[in-house]
Amino acid sequence: MSEVMSQAVRAVLDRLDGHAEGQAAEEALPCPEALEALGDCFGLSGFERDVLLLCAAMELDATTASRCAAASGSGLAHPTFSLALAALHEPHWSALAPVSPLRRWRLVELDEQAGLTSARLRIDERILHFLLNAPYLDVRLHGLVRRTPAPDRLPPAYEQAAERIASSWADGDADSPLRVELVGGDARSRSDIATAAASACDLALYAMDASDVPSDPAERDRLARLWQREAVLLPAALLLRIDEPDREQAAAAEAFVESAGVPLVLSSPEPQPSSGVRGHRVSVPVLGDDEQLELWREAFADVPDVSETDIGDLVAQFSLPPHVVSAAAASVRREPGDDPAGLAWRAGLHEARMGLDELGRRIEPEAGWDDLVLPERQMRVLREIVAHVRQRATVHHDWGFSATLRRGLGVTALFAGGSGTGKTLAAEVIAHELGLDLFIIDLSQVVSKYIGETEKNLRKVFDAAERGGALLLFDEADALFGKRSEVKDSHDRYANLEVSYLLMRMEAYRGLAILTTNMKKALDTAFMRRIRFVVDFPFPGERERAEIWRHVVPEQAPVKDLDPELLAQLTVSGGSIRNIALSGAFLAAEEGERLQMRHMQAAAQTEYLKLERSLTPSEVRGWA
Repeated sequence: MSEVMSQAVRAVLDRLDGHAEGQAAEEALPCPEALEALGDCFGLSGFERDVLLLCAAMELDATTASRCAAASGSGLAHPTFSLALAALHEPHWSALAPVSPLRRWRLVELDEQAGLTSARLRIDERILHFLLNAPYLDVRLHGLVRRTPAPDRLPPAYEQAAERIASSWADGDADSPLRVELVGGDARSRSDIATAAASACDLALYAMDASDVPSDPAERDRLARLWQREAVLLPAALLLRIDEPDREQAAAAEAFVESAGVPLVLSSPEPQPSSGVRGHRVSVPVLGDDEQLELWREAFADVPDVSETDIGDLVAQFSLPPHVVSAAAASVRREPGDDPAGLAWRAGLHEARMGLDELGRRIEPEAGWDDLVLPERQMRVLREIVAHVRQRATVHHDWGFSATLRRGLGVTALFAGGSGTGKTLAAEVIAHELGLDLFIIDLSQVVSKYIGETEKNLRKVFDAAERGGALLLFDEADALFGKRSEVKDSHDRYANLEVSYLLMRMEAYRGLAILTTNMKKALDTAFMRRIRFVVDFPFPGERERAEIWRHVVPEQAPVKDLDPELLAQLTVSGGSIRNIALSGAFLAAEEGERLQMRHMQAAAQTEYLKLERSLTPSEVRGWA
């Protein structure tokens, strides 16, 4: 305990004994710095400060109990309001009110089992430690709020966003009391920007999830007061993280926000509906190519053998926030190898795919061009699609086409053909050639009967995919597309809006987006004009089927008299050929025999039953 604090405690105890040496002498005593700060922050009167000192003396001076008993005349060996009113200077009854600073901010606690004036007064433990210059986060907030780490460095655009938040706090008034809504980007980026804003205001930043806000009004009010007191003592600002709360959580969070009178940032991916004033809104800026280039350069500055060309390729493919770029560089440093550029690419894929894994089915692309059996015309279009994706940075930015075209720069394609004709395999080949992840999005799971939900689901997919430019394959596009119907009611209008929204996002998407359909003729020509490539996957002819049979049976498989030319007589698609080959292999393995034509015939009969067809004599001619 400091000497100044000791003097203040002794002075207030001397008043209980009637030994005070006059008002002038007492005023000459220096006020402890922590007590003065507490009084200024919470608007304490001189009497209220003395009450705090009296309560602190009970914990710090062993003689306090006996002095209180002697001074009170009632034998109560602890501080009470009646004792304070009788013994301390300039007493006022309002200090006992529940709305007074002492009780509103829980600077002192009352023993509720006794009367108001005779109740035992205790100084709150957090306040006692503050007076003794031993600050810490109130233990009642442990597990609810967490200190946010300070970012090493922010891009200029993020720093400007942080400055706008800091300015909003500095200019706060009754209409926007120290509240800022921070939207967009990912949670870590929002946290970094808010932390930088707090640091600019000499504040610490703590974060709390909106789901942790109590729904009970009394509990919520106690938490709000406790945090506001803590924000003044530390001092600190609060980052309230709002993801997708249910209705009850959203109402509780809004009530908590409305009662906040200290610097607060609402962090959410999208603006949240509110019936009250939310203050200023700041959006996480989208980093341009130049800022992305600087991020990657700085992150890989000490990684050897990563050239400027390699970094340019990374920037063209990925749009990652600063902390993710740093994490990708750190993973490359942890795994040194002969191909640091390849490691950097794979690290970028790993960091970018995190938000997509729960939104679609990811396929590790392994198939190459040799695995694809298609006519030359279709193969030529597929290779052209690869060129458009691979060279988009050169054409759009280096050659300046993005400035003249402005819209519709995304690479979009429609794969049309029957089931099993190779649409998904072609997408896998393209993804493998480009070194990208392939995510299959089932549109039948995305489309919702509720108005606005389909667009919301699609937005989640594209927002998550933007980070890594993954190849998005929207399977079963027929669930969403169709002839644009005449608008007869609101459902028709919103169905057309859903399609328009999907095409708009596809055209703006930095990666490659592919739609698949079994019914190309059912698609509206107005929609077709907005798709850059259309690839028809025909039913394979006998020559193509023979080639598929040669590809589908592995070289190490034990075979006997297996003839691809005879097998090609089966008039089935590539998908069915794969099913028949696999089923035949299982039949042969079960018999302990080599794979033969009879196994394939048995497997073909099972496949034809599934297709509700019958094997014709011409299809199995020459098999026996």
